[in-house]
Amino acid sequence: MIQSANTCNSKCNNCTLEELAIINELIKKPEITQKELANIIGKSERTIKTRTVEMQEKGLICRENGKRNGKWKVLVEI
Repeated sequence: MIQSANTCNSKCNNCTLEELAIINELIKKPEITQKELANIIGKSERTIKTRTVEMQEKGLICRENGKRNGKWKVLVEI
């Protein structure tokens, strides 16, 4: 099966499959840690940290209520 990132709305047209995987997990569990996210997706924790920063800069996600006790908020629909 071929996966495509083109199933997103217009704001998420340039999402990579990696970004889509992160978004899907954040929707399921907004309070997830980057370490848990790395284990689920199968990437290193450093990669997840880099991707989440990039995604925040793109306006795809944001962090609410701080680093330690916060939750992720997805700003786009998939």
